[in-house]
Amino acid sequence: MHSFTPLDLVKVRRINTVSLSPNSEYIVYDINKYIPDTNKKEQNLYLTSLKTNSTFQLTSDHADLSPFWLNDNTIAFLSNRSGKIQLWYVPIDFNNLGFLKNETMVQLTHCTTSISNVVYNKKANRLIFSAQSLLDGTMVNDDTYVEHEDNKFTSGMVYDNLFIRHWDTFLKPKIREQLFVVDLKVEEDKFTLKNEPVNIMSGQRMECPIAPFGDAGDFSISSDGETIAFSSRVEEPSQAWNTNTNIYLVHYPVGGVPGPIENLTSSNPGYDTSPRISPDGQWITYLEMKERAYEADKNRIMLYNIKQKTYKELVPKWDRSVASITWSLNSSMLYVTAPSLGRVKIYMIKLDDTIKSINEQHKNKDKQPNMDEESLIVKELIGTGNNGNIHIIPKGQFNDNAEEILIFTRSTMMKPKEIYKLEVTSWDDLKVENEDKKIMIEPPKSEAGLLQISAINNDFVQEVSVSEPEEFYFNGHNKDLIHGWFLKPVNFDESKKYPLAFLIHGGPQGAWDDSFGYRWNVQSYAGAGYAVVAINFHGSLGYGEKFQRAVSKSWGNDSYDDLMKGLDYVLDKYKFIDSSKVCGLGASYGGYMVNWINGHTDRFACLVNHDGIFDTINAYFTTEELFFTEYEFGGTPWDKNAKKLYDKWNPREYVENWKTPTLVIHGGKDYRLTESEGIATFTALQRLGIKSRLLYFPDENHWVLKQANLLFWYKQIFDWLELFTKDDLTEKEKNNKINENVTNIFQDNVLIVQN
Repeated sequence: MHSFTPLDLVKVRRINTVSLSPNSEYIVYDINKYIPDTNKKEQNLYLTSLKTNSTFQLTSDHADLSPFWLNDNTIAFLSNRSGKIQLWYVPIDFNNLGFLKNETMVQLTHCTTSISNVVYNKKANRLIFSAQSLLDGTMVNDDTYVEHEDNKFTSGMVYDNLFIRHWDTFLKPKIREQLFVVDLKVEEDKFTLKNEPVNIMSGQRMECPIAPFGDAGDFSISSDGETIAFSSRVEEPSQAWNTNTNIYLVHYPVGGVPGPIENLTSSNPGYDTSPRISPDGQWITYLEMKERAYEADKNRIMLYNIKQKTYKELVPKWDRSVASITWSLNSSMLYVTAPSLGRVKIYMIKLDDTIKSINEQHKNKDKQPNMDEESLIVKELIGTGNNGNIHIIPKGQFNDNAEEILIFTRSTMMKPKEIYKLEVTSWDDLKVENEDKKIMIEPPKSEAGLLQISAINNDFVQEVSVSEPEEFYFNGHNKDLIHGWFLKPVNFDESKKYPLAFLIHGGPQGAWDDSFGYRWNVQSYAGAGYAVVAINFHGSLGYGEKFQRAVSKSWGNDSYDDLMKGLDYVLDKYKFIDSSKVCGLGASYGGYMVNWINGHTDRFACLVNHDGIFDTINAYFTTEELFFTEYEFGGTPWDKNAKKLYDKWNPREYVENWKTPTLVIHGGKDYRLTESEGIATFTALQRLGIKSRLLYFPDENHWVLKQANLLFWYKQIFDWLELFTKDDLTEKEKNNKINENVTNIFQDNVLIVQN
């Protein structure tokens, strides 16, 4: 076995969409695989039998993705086989599983632009998908579209309102992503389109899925295929400085036309997202944030009765922000994922009594329902790792004692994402989630009955040595209990001293959790010989709403205090850490904190700032989502009270104190925190005569997503850390290493600048 390296990281196969067959006997899923030698990425379909756990690769040589089942022996999937991404299908011969022949594959859609986010309703033989649409509702034609009919050769785009750009893309003013519905004609195992796709949002200035991270989770179709719920941003002049999205409902009978669009959540000023129609068609759950401009507000579970048009917030006292909701097959239970204490757990909420009470009220108008939130109990089903993408197998399929069987994806810090199975046998045996607890110091034990189904990264598990994470707690700001993760270097020798990689997460309302990261991976640093610390400071997600809100309007205070006290704690507890070789690394808010640290302490040997803020005021005027900075600093920079906070927590104001050598990294397509922040940071360091280096990726956004760039990113980081942590380097040798190249080095679309 060998120590974990960045090369191992980029070679890890990544599971994306998972789909369960109607008879619950097979799962089909797509996997991303990167080949470093050729810098090629493959995305292929795989099939696994739930009875035998046998796995078969089905496709190769194309980008095949987002598979789902049309029936028990036909798989549909998106592919670029015809140039544009369209929907294809292929029959499966279960007696002869393996690579599918291209001639057996049939192209089902022939749209004028690429499509995505396809959902199929088998009962109605109906497809719903998203595609780019013009303002009149017509689907974009990639071959003929021009922005300006009166000047077809200009590249100019005209904007009258924000957004101009979002995340990493300049928006086209005349185009929206919208939902289309088309019905299928089925003759045995042959599928054709009955009609042209119908835009159910036609003529509306709406978008679904919601940019920049929206997906098929932004809409839901009822079991009869005739009701569609979706989430859309409210397009208005103020959309860049508010978070208002709504849940909408459309009734579209098979053989009929779409009805009017009904806004279900117009009274709520914040995010309304992730609608889920219950299997019995009576209810919609969705996630609600109450505040208009707070993107990290608590995600509350809302229950809407479609017939009665009534709302109820479920478990309002539960101090967790929900990530996803999945209905049980009998519409009596919710399976919920939520970040909690450094994990993303799966919980269960039993709705029997609540649903019964609401229905009784509807029958008897004089009777008040039992709407007491205490009548609902949250129980923890899976308390370790990072879990999601839940599918449900009905009772009796594999085990008569199981109420339902969950199929879901899961990863940990030690193991990449795989597909797992868990039998849900008894509600009464599950642990009640204690709403009053603050921190659970006792780490959760392994989950009984958890069975791994896929094994796409077995070679990684068998060949690569990783470090087992430890958890620690210490008294941070205001003596609050703070949670952190610690990893010893791989091949740890207790007789040696080790440098420390001190990692700072972004957000600031993010968190280091027990998951396998595909960019910032803690094992990369442990494998390179560093002890690793990752602290979930005030503001981190999963420790309660009060704890999370503590960072807002206090960017350089609570969290900085937590980090410094956490570092003190770690250096005192782990004597093998060399306190003179502590390196601080962070991205986004973590990059901001790196600049803040540089202005307030010199205890770090070196720093790495990835896409961080240099100037809070400049960051406000150049970012796209103004609601974020306006909430975090209490308003706009021209508001006198808010201006005080922008100045108080501005790293630029403390540049004169900077002393620590810093590697600055930035992406040219980062429109969240633009490249000017990284260039300004590097300029200040250079002008102050501080050892520094700039790594610039013109083709990356706020994240480094291309695997070749990620390998280069890690190489530059480790080269930088070694300059200040290796014992055998003299000061002269360090300077020579920093200056050994010419000032500007271009390599593979990457720019490195150094002094």
